[in-house]
Amino acid sequence: MESIIFWNCRGARKREASLYLREVVKDYKGFFVGLTETKISSFDRSDVNQIIGNEWDYFNHPSSGTSGGILILWKKDFASFEMVDHSLQVVVGQLNINALGKWNIATVYGGKDAQTRRSLWSKLENYMSADEPCIIGGDFNCILSKEDKRGGKRFYLSKGSKDMKNFMINNDFHDIGFVGPRYTWCNNKEGNSRIWEGLDRCLLNSKAIHNVPMAKVRHLPRIASDHAPISINLVEYQNQKSSFFRFEDTWKTYPATWNIILKAWKKLDYGSNAEILQRKLRRSIKALYYWNKNKCRDLNLLRDEMKKDINVTN
Repeated sequence: MESIIFWNCRGARKREASLYLREVVKDYKGFFVGLTETKISSFDRSDVNQIIGNEWDYFNHPSSGTSGGILILWKKDFASFEMVDHSLQVVVGQLNINALGKWNIATVYGGKDAQTRRSLWSKLENYMSADEPCIIGGDFNCILSKEDKRGGKRFYLSKGSKDMKNFMINNDFHDIGFVGPRYTWCNNKEGNSRIWEGLDRCLLNSKAIHNVPMAKVRHLPRIASDHAPISINLVEYQNQKSSFFRFEDTWKTYPATWNIILKAWKKLDYGSNAEILQRKLRRSIKALYYWNKNKCRDLNLLRDEMKKDINVTN
């Protein structure tokens, strides 16, 4: 499964945000990331390397002081991105995915009030063509129904909600549902003051739904921000067995791994020096792989249990 990820991270340079982003990208095989409320005015190659890695390219719309900011990241060997237009509320571009062709994509950070968001709907209408597959995702700062809210004042269909619904109807955009917690934002207050809302969404037009009918939106655990990341998978992997092993850096942190390598390396081999080296490397990595599979299974189970606990509290 290959995924597009949108997240209001509330500060892209926070160490905990970077660590969680890397985890999400790894778990859901993300190849495009739209980060909002980055609070970054200037950004360069070294910042990208630190936040997500050197195999990613980027476009940054700067924050206004310490508020706002939209950062677009894409994996260079899987897709390319061409920026078309950008503002405080949205970055619009063309995403060329190696396996799926060209898509229009918009990363949204909606304004706080309906009047401000009107320019957002207008800009999206200009660029989101019904003839091409389109995806709009991010923090819309707007809810559409009472089911999108828990706690606080009672929901009513405001002008902002009507504007968003009209945009979706008039431009053939659809919310295809989701897996995971219903609410993507929480004010993190205690007791009766706590409010949950579904502010973050991913919308697809009919052309996009036709191209990826099995697409699935996930609301992920809310960590390192008061907003949850959302992901949408576009490519389903075939059930194929991997034909190679990969060395994992985490293996080096366990003392036992040195003994495993020593034991595998001491075995006698035959052939040319190159053949012997290749055989020893393959045997060592294979031994480490099965050790990791058997001995570190508990760590993966613990991580999954923690994620379940986080989803319950959300």
